Amino acid sequence: MWVELRPVGVVRVRLSDEEVREAWRSGGVEGEVEVYPEYEPALEGIEGFSHLRLVVWLHKVGEGERRVLRVRPRRWLRLGVPEEEIPEVGVFCTDSPHRPNPVGMTVVRLEERRGRLLRVSGLDLFDGTPVLDIRPHVPRRILPEPTVPEWFRRLQELAEKLKGTPE
Repeated sequence: MWVELRPVGVVRVRLSDEEVREAWRSGGVEGEVEVYPEYEPALEGIEGFSHLRLVVWLHKVGEGERRVLRVRPRRWLRLGVPEEEIPEVGVFCTDSPHRPNPVGMTVVRLEERRGRLLRVSGLDLFDGTPVLDIRPHVPRRILPEPTVPEWFRRLQELAEKLKGTPE
C-alpha cells in the first residue's frame, strides 16, 4: 500500500529552529499558517473557533531518525528530570519527532484570519513545516480523565518537584 499526502499549506514563523524549540515550555510562538490558494474555500467559517489542530509533516526528520523505534523522551530533561531517571520506551509512547512516519499534530490558538493566512499562537513548529490538514478543536475532543502509564506518572511527579509540569 502506498499513501500520498499533499500539503494544504505551510507554517511561517520568524524565529530560528532553536528559538522555536526552546519556546515550548512558555506556550510556543506566534506565526502564520499560509493555506495554499486552492484550499482557501476550505477555511470558510473557521473564524469562530478559538483553537485549531494542525496535522503536519515534520520535514526536518532525517531518514536515520525515521528508523528510531525506542527513545528516552528528552522533553523530561528540559523539566529537570535526570537522564538516568527517564526510561527508554517505544516511540509510539512519546511525542518524539523521530518516528517511522514523522507526522505531527499540535493545537494552536487562532488569533486572526486574513484571507488564506491564519495568524496563530502556541506554535511548536519550525518555519516551512508542511501542513497536511487543519481541524477545529472542539469540546468533544477534551478527555475528562485521561490515564497515563506508571513510568509517565513517576516522571511527571519528579518534574513537578524539580521545575514544573510537562504539557
